[in-house]
Amino acid sequence: MSARAKDVDSFLDKASKTLDDGAPKYADPMVQIQDQVGARIVTFYRSDIERVSAVIDRYFRQIEFQEKTPVSEWEFGYFGHHFVLLVPTDSIDSNWSREDTPPVFELQLKTLFQHSWSEANHDLGYKPEDIPFLSQDKRLLAYASAQAWGADRIFDEMFLERRQRETAPA
Repeated sequence: MSARAKDVDSFLDKASKTLDDGAPKYADPMVQIQDQVGARIVTFYRSDIERVSAVIDRYFRQIEFQEKTPVSEWEFGYFGHHFVLLVPTDSIDSNWSREDTPPVFELQLKTLFQHSWSEANHDLGYKPEDIPFLSQDKRLLAYASAQAWGADRIFDEMFLERRQRETAPA
């Protein structure tokens, strides 16, 4: 589990984005930018995702949920579960100004392999905007994503099978 506050420069960059017509993307960035505080939970196995999601639902009020997957089963890329959750009022320091405290935070839930792939993809494919991204680069990232997807599946199957053998009557 990890959490972070959005970097000030990153927030200002996002807050200053405009739409195609030149209008500001965010009329009220302090309220509309939902990832000012971000958290991530990384699980070992795919089957843990459902159990952890149930705990999140039990303790937090969900505003939004997205299961991120590539658009086609023929593609590989980013996988993850993204929640936008209300910041619990009992977690806000009483010395903090309510107006300066974001009302929501983003929580990403991923497996270890989903997390590893997305971190590398973020650095290689998303950040270096001034370096041309070749077709071969995209194919290599998709290939790595497919391998991460396969590793997730294999380790989850092994985990579930071993647990079933462990609990089976002798």
